[in-house]
Amino acid sequence: MSRASVLGIGAAVLVGACSKPPAAAPHRMEIRRVTGNTVQFVPAPDQLPYCLIYTQSDKGVTRQLTLTRGNTSVPCPAGEPVLGLRFRIPVEEGRVRVQVLFSDQRLEAVQVAAQVVDMVKPTFNPMDLRLPGHVILETLEFVPGEEISPVLGEVVPPPAGDGGASTVPR
Repeated sequence: MSRASVLGIGAAVLVGACSKPPAAAPHRMEIRRVTGNTVQFVPAPDQLPYCLIYTQSDKGVTRQLTLTRGNTSVPCPAGEPVLGLRFRIPVEEGRVRVQVLFSDQRLEAVQVAAQVVDMVKPTFNPMDLRLPGHVILETLEFVPGEEISPVLGEVVPPPAGDGGASTVPR
């Protein structure tokens, strides 16, 4: 082998080793932690217009978070917290898997719930979902932390010398 080919191969190896790894696929839903165990779910841009959100804990508890009177999927506009709400995840339940189903039409949550419960089985495959229209499933994980206790304040005394006159509204 010539010296030029050895240098060429060495340079190619170095360039290949220095290239950046492929970026992870972006999530369709962002979990924004508000407090230790309170979150908001914020859809990313260009998602299907409706969603249902369920959590499944390591202890076997499944909860539907997007429960409405009509018990159907809710509108999920991009960049806005789902339903404009914060959701509390019980610390006692430990790590949860968040199952988010985006759809192109409103889905009956009761029909979906039974299938979501089946998702904990090791043999479950997202292709097994029997739902109308176009549905995309995303699974995220969240570990709730302890709720921070509120700290009670105390009355701040008025500045000395003005008798409190500067704090009285006029």
